[in-house]
Amino acid sequence: MTRLSLLALALALAACSGPPPANPALDEARDMYAAAAAQPAVTAAAADYLDEAEAQISTAEALRLDKEEPALVDHHAFLASQLVKTAVLQTERVAAEAEIAAAEAERRTVQLEVRTAEADAARRRAEAAQREAATERAAAEAERRRAEEAQRQAAEQRSAAEDANRRAAEERAAAEAAQRDAERARQEAAAALARAQELASRISELEAAQTERGLVLTLGDVLFDVGKAELKPGSYRAVEQLVQFLNEYPQRRVLIEGFTDSSGSDDTNLALSQRRADAVQRALVERGIAANRVATRGYGEAFPRATNDNPAGRQLNRRVEVIISGDDGRIPERTQ
Repeated sequence: MTRLSLLALALALAACSGPPPANPALDEARDMYAAAAAQPAVTAAAADYLDEAEAQISTAEALRLDKEEPALVDHHAFLASQLVKTAVLQTERVAAEAEIAAAEAERRTVQLEVRTAEADAARRRAEAAQREAATERAAAEAERRRAEEAQRQAAEQRSAAEDANRRAAEERAAAEAAQRDAERARQEAAAALARAQELASRISELEAAQTERGLVLTLGDVLFDVGKAELKPGSYRAVEQLVQFLNEYPQRRVLIEGFTDSSGSDDTNLALSQRRADAVQRALVERGIAANRVATRGYGEAFPRATNDNPAGRQLNRRVEVIISGDDGRIPERTQ
């Protein structure tokens, strides 16, 4: 097992100790689910969405307890939140459709009442015509006016019915759009998960460690002969792996930092560390990595990882560290 593998194993064991970290996104998703599940209307209209949200929360909680990447926990918490929101929207849509149906029933009742009233009025007019022949023309004129008014009201009712149908169609279209959005969100989430899994696999292959500055790949002094800055042939496997990673993630940049032990003068060590960092940069550029994606810096004997009082410590201090940025391309300055 290489020193890099031992270091990665030690970091993994250290990360496994202590309680799992809290996750605000998961807490928020859990609260949203509890609030929605407490509403009978939501559980009745959108049980499937709530079940899916509960499953996503369970998955996120299991990942949190297993101390998986916070981004992966956030991802499942985000899915759960979106499913709860979709459940609430589904409930609102069902309620809106019920209101439309109630309005339609009320409209039919009013229409029936109007027609009944008109029938009663017609009966009274007929009885009045039999009793008073002299008033027949006046009654006929009044009937004509009432017929015109009835036609106007019928036209208004037809227009109202058309508006109700149009609103119902809009509601259906909105519901279908929400379903499409939810499906697209699920597909995007699946793609994001696949990208995260692929990145985790590539990081494992590089034997890189995740730090606050980004991914850090430590190359020991076996890359160079003592006091030299030319890469030895055996070092190109690590370089090729790094080139492959950078080609797969073109938005990322790297900062190559060179270090020495305390042997020799400060000026000599500083120059040697810079030349070694530049040698790694040249190897990357020669293999097709754009020069503006690769920066270098030599620190000499600064920032030692171990004591310089014995050979083992000095060997650890003679190293090149490659810091790989996140997707935003930024790398924080070294502080320790």
